Amino acid sequence: MRLPDRIALAGSVAAVAAAVAIGNIPALMPGRPLCPSVLLFHRECPGCGLTRSFAAIGRGALGDAAALNPLGPILFGVLLAVAAARVAKSAWPRFRHWGAVDAALVALTAIAVAARAITFYCA
Repeated sequence: MRLPDRIALAGSVAAVAAAVAIGNIPALMPGRPLCPSVLLFHRECPGCGLTRSFAAIGRGALGDAAALNPLGPILFGVLLAVAAARVAKSAWPRFRHWGAVDAALVALTAIAVAARAITFYCA
């Protein structure tokens, strides 16, 4: 497995594991805001609630996760897909379309983030 694939796999697995760990230890989620936008401008950004959304997914509360930030469950799913793609890529390295799989995951992420920003600022 190449280094970029190892980094993508390690990052995805770490994010999923952190969501489960943080979600099951409520004391790790402080009540005060951590977002620079809230601290500096007193206004939430499109990413506000994303960490709490991942923590809710770690607890198995998908409804709460979507309520905290609708982008959370989508990005969590993309992280799972990235991890699965990296494992599959190591199992079937001769598959010719791994570049297309990576491009599709990047495009899905970009579309989800753009849609969240548009709905956040235009709603």
